Amino acid sequence: MAEPTVCSFLTKVLCANGGRMFLRDLRGHVELSEARLRDVLRQAGPDRFLLQEVEMREGLWDAEAEAAAGAGGAGGGPCAWRVVAVSSARLCARYQRGECQACDQLHLCRRHMLGKCPNRDCWSTCTLSHDIHTPVNIQVLKNHGLFGLNEAQLRILLLQNDPCLLPEVCLLYNKGEALHGYCNMKEKCNKFHVCKSFVRGECRLQKCKRSHQLIHAAALKLLQDQGLSVPSVVNFQIISTYKHMKLHKVLESQGNSASAECSQGLEEPGVHVAGAPEASPLVPGPAQSAKKPHAVPGALLCADMAWLSMRFLDFHERISLVPCSYDTHLCGSVLSQYHSFITFECSPKISTSLCPLFVFY
Repeated sequence: MAEPTVCSFLTKVLCANGGRMFLRDLRGHVELSEARLRDVLRQAGPDRFLLQEVEMREGLWDAEAEAAAGAGGAGGGPCAWRVVAVSSARLCARYQRGECQACDQLHLCRRHMLGKCPNRDCWSTCTLSHDIHTPVNIQVLKNHGLFGLNEAQLRILLLQNDPCLLPEVCLLYNKGEALHGYCNMKEKCNKFHVCKSFVRGECRLQKCKRSHQLIHAAALKLLQDQGLSVPSVVNFQIISTYKHMKLHKVLESQGNSASAECSQGLEEPGVHVAGAPEASPLVPGPAQSAKKPHAVPGALLCADMAWLSMRFLDFHERISLVPCSYDTHLCGSVLSQYHSFITFECSPKISTSLCPLFVFY
């Protein structure tokens, strides 16, 4: 594990220089070799420092190119290591409403951190704290390994990490199938048209219908009106894009594991495979009647749990489906949450309401 004092100092240097630096420039502030400094950053991990090898570009600085540089890999040109300051420290949303006295988040005035508090010249009249050195805030910063940051440096760190400081996300934009969702204001809307799950680092959709781009003309104007600088927005985009890619690697890995389990389970006795001859029932039942039998949920054969999680997110936000093997009781409890999307039958069949990856019997 990296030394906390060293990490805190590196964070302080990064935030004093806009929250992002090239490794060679960061090295000029510490007495470490480039290789040793790279090891320190890697040990701290991407939850503290995002270290990416990016292609160097010639010409004028371009925000979109800068944000995209670490997402697509090297393009054959000269490369350099880029370091971005990352933190899980956040402003307390409940404190902004006067509902929280102490917690594990920062108790600071949101508008003050954006430089827009009307009481910033006489902050003692503001009902919310403008002081980062209160006992609550000192403890929170200590818990996050942030020592010695001044207010300006903490502001930079929060602006590129905390979605609470972004403009209000349009909820209507995030609903529906149309380009602008259910938002009738479209381009004239004064709220942020971006995927709300993406800015929280929670979007599980590989091909999301909502925008994951903070850096375009309309969004940048809204963000700058809110008090965010372009470099801070670029840093937020870089961090969010990395989190999105990391999340999908995890989901893909979980899906492959579930697929392997299902392949093994197909060989177990008593498991029926779609298209195979139907085995004799284990428990004899009454003769088939003209009346349709009651629905009987049974085993779930899943070849891609990641796909299933993403599919359900279209309807139920932030639901995590746990692979449930072949336990019929657990299957029933999980599937009952989604009864409106799943068709149950007593006889073996493939559910038509999902996809041919699921067999119910």
